[in-house]
Parts: sequence; structure tokens; C-alpha cells
Amino acid sequence: MSAISLDQWRRVTATPLIFLSCAWLSGLYLGSFLMLPWEGMFALGTLILVLLMLWWPVDHIRLILLGALVLLTALWRYQAVLPHFGEQHIAYYNEGGVFSLRGWVSSEPEIRDRWATLRVTIEELSTSGQWLPVSGEVLVRTPWLPAYSYGDRLELKGRLETPPQIGSFSYRDYLARQGIYAMLRYPHITRLEPGGYTPLAWIYRLKDRLAEVLGSLLPEPQSSLAQGILLGRRSGIPAELLAAFNQTNTSHIIAISGFNISLIAGMLATLAGRWNRRRAVLLVIVGVVLYTLLVGASASVMRAAIMSILAIGALYYGRPNDALTALAVAGVMMTGLNPFLLWDVAFQLSFLATAGLLLLQPLLQDWLRRLPLWFRESLSVTLAAQLATLPIIVLNFYQASLVTPLANLLALPAFPGIMLWGGAAGLLGLLWAPLALPFAWIAWLHLTYMISIVELCARLPFSSFSLTPLPGALGWLYYAVLLAALMLVQRRAHGISGPSQGTLWSRPFLGRAKGDQTAIQHQHLSLKTTLSTLLLLIVTAWAAIFALPDGKTHLTFFDVGQGDAILLQSPTNQKILIDGGPSPLAISNALGRRLPFWDRTIDLVIATHPHEDHITGLLAVMQRYRVKQVLDSGYPHNTPTYRRWLEAIREKGLKRTVAKAGQEITLGQGIRLEIIHPGEELLSGTPSDANNNSVVVRLRMGAATILLAGDLEEDGQRYLLRKGQALSSNILKVPHQGGHTALDSNFLAAVHPEAAIILVGKDNRFGHPAPETLEKLRGTPVYRTDLNGTIEVVIDEAGYRIRTER
Repeated sequence: MSAISLDQWRRVTATPLIFLSCAWLSGLYLGSFLMLPWEGMFALGTLILVLLMLWWPVDHIRLILLGALVLLTALWRYQAVLPHFGEQHIAYYNEGGVFSLRGWVSSEPEIRDRWATLRVTIEELSTSGQWLPVSGEVLVRTPWLPAYSYGDRLELKGRLETPPQIGSFSYRDYLARQGIYAMLRYPHITRLEPGGYTPLAWIYRLKDRLAEVLGSLLPEPQSSLAQGILLGRRSGIPAELLAAFNQTNTSHIIAISGFNISLIAGMLATLAGRWNRRRAVLLVIVGVVLYTLLVGASASVMRAAIMSILAIGALYYGRPNDALTALAVAGVMMTGLNPFLLWDVAFQLSFLATAGLLLLQPLLQDWLRRLPLWFRESLSVTLAAQLATLPIIVLNFYQASLVTPLANLLALPAFPGIMLWGGAAGLLGLLWAPLALPFAWIAWLHLTYMISIVELCARLPFSSFSLTPLPGALGWLYYAVLLAALMLVQRRAHGISGPSQGTLWSRPFLGRAKGDQTAIQHQHLSLKTTLSTLLLLIVTAWAAIFALPDGKTHLTFFDVGQGDAILLQSPTNQKILIDGGPSPLAISNALGRRLPFWDRTIDLVIATHPHEDHITGLLAVMQRYRVKQVLDSGYPHNTPTYRRWLEAIREKGLKRTVAKAGQEITLGQGIRLEIIHPGEELLSGTPSDANNNSVVVRLRMGAATILLAGDLEEDGQRYLLRKGQALSSNILKVPHQGGHTALDSNFLAAVHPEAAIILVGKDNRFGHPAPETLEKLRGTPVYRTDLNGTIEVVIDEAGYRIRTER
């Protein structure tokens, strides 16, 4: 929304709507600790109405009495929505044993890395075989496979529980503000019938399809960041990158906000620039509503959407558009629907940041008027938002950052480019992926710049420091001092220079300026846009050139947690991925940071065996990359993950080869992959047949030999020794994360490695690598992903060398 000038301060803040809005919010706050009987509220309300009729002609008394009536109404509204858990409410049965429930998925499922949460509206509950009607919503945590969709009707069986207190964070209160008072953890689920094709279901499917397109066009972590900024889907952003945004207090960038809504409205308004005003206004309003539903109606999105619609309506009817008044009205509308939003941190941050932009930015711009225009605007926006939200961040997250202004100042300029180029790539990708590639590459440049800035600022000294919990009274004192300072400045100031220019999206409706000056401005804008686009294309091309292969063979052992993921890159840029680890997010992020941004092809995927810690990540690879063919052990496994693996192969129409000893893959320049296990017949009767039938690969290039043994355990290793298989290798990838059955002593002696590599998760619950395995490796250099991070073996004619991340 457009900022207000200092000479408008008194007029805007004195409007009745703002006064009444403050009365409403005060009533909700009082209602949280002041419980009045219904009779008392009715009598008090009647008295206020009588006084209002008597004193109606007196303006200031009328306004005070209206405020008192609104405050009383808000107090009643808060008490009216307090939950009452009778036998017909689902929360009544919390901690009551195992129940069967029937209901439907009532919102978009939230997909995490290896699990999902469903919001299920419950309609029936079974006790002793009898189905009873109940109401209420349950938050359900379930494995990410099989996947469920909005509208699915489910039958669930599990233990209902009250949401817990997690340290100082009350998960119970957090969910209660959303109307959820019960949880189910990993229940048994039966899908009774799939969701239908309702308008909301269609919007969610469109969102999933856009996310899939962005995932196929962009590498990680750029893809997940683009999805967070464009679609409000933050669950895929890697934990370390999300931590960097939080550490620098720039996480608001990846939260859908008024800036997103303004850009969407501005683009729609530009498209409708030649239409009549009524059609243009209708297009913008419909577009804002649809985008709000698409990204999820969070507090910041709803606030921005309501303010945008109010501003468009005021513009259409020729009424004044006071942004602060619109902000107050939006707050009343949202808390009227859900009074508990007043205590939601996202709601507080969104409203206070917007108020800071409206009230503080003009002052800061005036004080910084000696600076260049672009720097002055960026710095004033950053400082205004940070000053307005500082107490909320400190009191709720117990941390502060000294680099926040710098990080915001440097990172925010990339935001419009991400919205414009990333949005265009997503929409065009729905039609034809090759058409979207140039737009995706330019979006990648903006995304990479933002990621680099945030990560760099997070590494600076004192980028973030923890604070002890502070009393809430300090927050009230801070805002009292800030408000007093604003009022003092307002008295002394005579306004800021220059009129408000209106919001980005309102300008197309304001009419066009006349004369040669406007034509010159349009020419300058066109020239600037053309030069900027050419510069972006040149920088993107150079980035692609620097990412070209270096003529060496690279074997990268990724740190993806408790599982295996290994990438082979030949000098001619052939790529073979051996296993994908247990995490779709981890392998996507690892490949995205390793491969050139423009390279979306994997020549061969090898799944050594069907356990989740090796193939789960491959499902994401199959979706995001163009995989040419796959090779696996052929060992059958009846799990949802393995079934999905086979389904993905069929859906993609991929060539699938079952690995057999004696097969050889030639990559040119003397590089060969020899399959030495399994044999023609799979092993059976071992403690773990799946592990002991792992695909074992021996990589040969010149004098360098590397044995990749999958999860082959001692029984499988003895089988290879009995066959007289040649095993001697320079480097051994230790099987099964170095567990206690990972190495047979004779097998290790036959391999006789110069170095050993163990792919293992940090602080894993299995205690891997086992002490007995490390004892067997005594005297051999051991590299571990839990200690050394990602490990890379670089091979050329001169031999090999091992590099580690840390």
C-alpha cells in the first residue's frame, strides 16, 4: 500500500474506522482474561445503546460510545468462540485409547521431507463397534507415501492425543488458534473414496503441477526457494538455508506478503490496461482472490489481499484510499472470523511490518534524502519494517541479528526478478518446458544471488545471537516510546517532499500522463528493460560456461544422512547416480549444488537394493531430472516406497535392467563399471536377503579402482570370496553404513584398500559405524560423511585424490 505523508498523519489516525478497529482489537485482548457473564454484557450493551441515542448529535461522545459498543462486541465474540468439549467434539476423546474415525481431508496436505500432515474434518467416531456423530478437526501425521489429496474421505484408526508443549513453544495453543485440538500420529489409514474435482481441489492440483514444473526447470535449492516465494510452499527449503534466512531475519522474504499480491495485481492491471475500468477492476480482484487460494490463505496473505481489494474498490468508486484505514479494517475482518489470530505471531509480524512501512518509511526517507534514490528507498523500507517488528522477533524467537538491515538491503532487489521470471517460467512450463527454460535460467540467477547474499550474511561475525526470555512489558514500552517519538516528529514536521506515487498495481488505473515527457520516460524504461535483460542473459551464459566439465572423473559421496547416494561424472559429462539416500530433499539439494544449473539429465540411475535409505531419494530424482535408464538388483520388496519406485519407472517409460554379475558399462576414455554382484540367482536364507543381493559395482579408470559395495553384508561378501571374484581396489565404499555386519575380515583383506569411505548419518540411532568395523579398518584412512561431510574422489591420468567438505 502507498505510504502516507507526515501532513496526513493526524487526519488518517483520527478517522473513526481506525478508532473503532483499535476498540475491536482491545476488546478481543480483554476477552482473553476478563470473563463477563452474558447477562452483564447484555445489560452493559443496552446501557451503551441508550446513551448512544441520547448523545448521538455530539461527535466525540458518539464516537467514544460506538467504540465502547464495539469493544463489548469483541469481548462477546471472543467468549463465543471458546471451545466447549462435549461428547460430540473430537477432543473429548483425547488420551482415551484407540478409536476408529471417519472424515475428509479438509485442506491442502503439507508434505515434508519424509512425512506429511493432513488436516482431517472428523464426522464419525467408533466406540465398541458403534459409529457416533462427532465434529472437530484432527491433525494427522502420516508417512509421505501413500499420498493423500484434498477431499479424500478416510477411515483412520489410532490414539487421539492433545497437542504437546515443546520446550517453551506451546504447540497446543498454536493449533488451537487454527481450531485444532486433537492429533493422530501415524494411524492406520484406509482411503474410502478419492476427493472430487471441486474448484479448490483444482487449485491445489494446479499448485502441485506448478511446483513440479519449477522442480523440473530449476535445481535445488533454487527450486524450493522459488516455490516458497511464488507458491508459499516452504517445506522443501533445505534446513541449512532456512536457518540462514532465520538467522539474518530475512525469512519474511519467503513468506507470501503484500509485495507478492501487489506484483500480481500490477501485472494483471497492466494486462487489462486497455480495458474499461470495470472489467480491469474485476480481473484484478478475481486474480488476487485466486492467487490467495493458490498460495494458502495465511495471515499475511489474507491481510494483503483484503487491503488490495479495498484499495481497488476505493479507486473504482473514486473514494479516498487511506492505507492505514485499510490495514485496520483488514485486521477487524480477519480477527472477526478467527479472534485467536490476534495472538498469532505471523499475524502480528504482517500487520506491524505494514504499519511500519506506512508510518515510518516516509520519515526515514526524509532523513536519508541525501542518499541516492534507489538506496534511500531500499534502506528506508528495510529499516521501517525492522523497527516495527523488532520486539515481536525478540520476544518470540529470543534472537537478534546485527546484519538484518544489510541482508535485507542486498537481498530484496532480487525479489521482483524472482516473481517475474520465476512466475513466467512456471506458467510457460505448464505449456511446454523448452519454452520456459530461458526464463527459468534468468530466475535461477536471481535466486542464486539471493541465496548467496543470505548465506554470506549468515556467516558474518555476530550475524545472530541468542537472548534470554524477556518480559512482554518491554514490548509495550518499546511501542509506547516509538509512538511518542512519531507524534513528536509529526508536530515538528511540515510533511515530506513529493506526493505519494500510489501503489505499483494502482498506477495503470490512474490514467496516463500527457506530453513528450511521458514518451521519453517510456523510451527510457524500454531501453532500461532491454539492457537489463541482455545483461542477465550474458551473466547467465557465463555462469553456464564456468559450470562446464573440467575433463576429469568425479565420484562424489553425498552427505545425505543415514543412507547412500553417490554420483559419478565422467570427463564427457556422462552422469551415473548410484542410490539416492533416505531424503528426497537432501539428494535434490546435493545434486542441485553439484550439477550445472542447466543440466537436468541423469544418464543412468542404479538402485543397489530396495531399502528406503537407498531409494527414497531416487523418487525425487525421477521427478525432477530426465533419467534415461535405470538398473537395480531385481530383488522384490513389498513397501509403499518400492512400489512407488516401480510405478515411477512405468510412468516415465524408462528402460529397466536387472543387474547381473559380468555386466559392464563403458563410459569412454578408459572408464568402466563392472557389475560383480548379484549373480544369476539371488541369494536366499541370509539374515538380510535384500542387503546381500545388493548391486556391487567396481569402477576402473587407469590405475585407480573403487569398489562400491552397496549394503552387502558378511554373508554376501563370503559368497564373492567363494566365487573367486577379483576385489582388490584402491578405495572401498564400506557397506551398510559401517554396521557390525558390514565387513568380513577376509573380504577386507581381499579388497586391501588404501582408503575407506563410510556414508553414515550424524548421531544416527543405530550407532553406526560400529566399533568393531572401525577396529577392522585400523591402519586404513577412513573418511566419513558424518564427520567430513560430502566426500569427492577426483580421478585423472595421474591417479586419484580425495577431497572433503570439512
